[in-house]
Amino acid sequence: MFCAKCGKELPEGATFCPSCGAAVQAGAAGSPMSGIDALAKDQKAQEYWVERLIALIVDYVIVYVVLGIVTAFIAIPALLTGGAAYFGVVFGGVAILWGVVFVVYNAVMEASSGASIGKKLFRLKVVSKRGSNPPFTEAFIRNLSKIYWLLLLLDVIVGLAVSRGYQQKYSDHFMETAVVRA
Repeated sequence: MFCAKCGKELPEGATFCPSCGAAVQAGAAGSPMSGIDALAKDQKAQEYWVERLIALIVDYVIVYVVLGIVTAFIAIPALLTGGAAYFGVVFGGVAILWGVVFVVYNAVMEASSGASIGKKLFRLKVVSKRGSNPPFTEAFIRNLSKIYWLLLLLDVIVGLAVSRGYQQKYSDHFMETAVVRA
């Protein structure tokens, strides 16, 4: 579990963060409450995940609008020259490429500044177990599930099921990162 204020890893059973002194929230280290229990019972956990969802939507809009415009400039000439069949084949590849671009966008933003634009709007940031921005590799792996919405949903559900707090999806748990208040 990580401190909600500074992002440092908390020792087992801690009631205060040894780094910044913040009180450890109910459902954090040493508590039997899973992330799913915390989400069901704790309004703060619910607000946190709503903010993360809206931040994700903001990032999707930013990245996919730009990609849509670029794709339109490529696709319109193909459609006008009778390349409709070609466009259908390319569109499947474009969908995969868009997912990869979205993962890379998140990884670059988190490694360089600790947060994507959506997370910055909600004053959230991604921290590694050292309390700093995650390196690109950690950021890339923790965002890999964002390539497809069903993978992301499973990542969140499994993470909440195995975590003792509510701030980690499974890839965060695996990479020892957390999304905390900036």
